Order: sequence, then C-alpha cells, then structure tokens
Amino acid sequence: MEINKLLSDSGLKCTKQRINVMKLLTEARVPLTAESIFEMSDEISLSTVYRIVEKLCEKGIVSKKTIQDSDRFYYELTGGHHRHYAICLGCGEMKSVNICPMHTPEVSDFTVTGHKLEIYGYCGKCAGKINLQTSV
Repeated sequence: MEINKLLSDSGLKCTKQRINVMKLLTEARVPLTAESIFEMSDEISLSTVYRIVEKLCEKGIVSKKTIQDSDRFYYELTGGHHRHYAICLGCGEMKSVNICPMHTPEVSDFTVTGHKLEIYGYCGKCAGKINLQTSV
C-alpha cells in the first residue's frame, strides 16, 4: 500500500506525522491504541496522535474499535477487509483470528454495515498462571 497515495486520494496532506502513524498501523499485526502509537513514535505528541487517528477514521482509512469492558479505543487500517480477535482476559494480548465465521447477515428492513466478534479466554502464559494459582 502506498501511504502517500492513500492520504492524498483521501484529501489529506502527506505530513511527516501522518506518514509515521500510517507506517505504524501498516506494520501492526493487531489494532493499536493511540497511547501505543505515541510510545512507538518518538517524534509525535499524544494529542497529535489522537488528532491524526481521528482524522484517518473520518476519511475511512482507519477503523476505531472498542473491546468489551474497556474504555480504550483501538485503531487499525481498514484495507477493505475486517478482522476478528481473540483477547486474553489476563494480560489483554490480542491475537488475530484468520477466519470470519459470520457472513454479512440479511436482516429485514435493515442495512447491515458491519459486525464485531470478539473471542475471550486466556493466552498460554496467563492460563499457566491460573492453573498454578488454582492448584495451590
């Protein structure tokens, strides 16, 4: 994906900060919070990261997600497809699920624009900790 072309086709200037945020989102395997983008980039303030991701959401380049029982927002490139995630209840690690078990449903007198599926459980590290704690 050509970041400069994507930004300019969306009517956005190709600033150094926008390109930096886009690179981080492009390379990410899971959605990122604004805070994690800020931590990975040493040249952008947190308020600028928030402004950039919100503008990218407005333009449809990035999608904004929430996770159950969390007040944090996660951002990922839309790229014409969607992903689902398995989320560890212990450490919060997110793993991409490679399939979508739900095709676009048909609902009478309703236009479906998307859906969300989250799978909750424990990663290998956290499951091991729970087993150790419960067996003592």
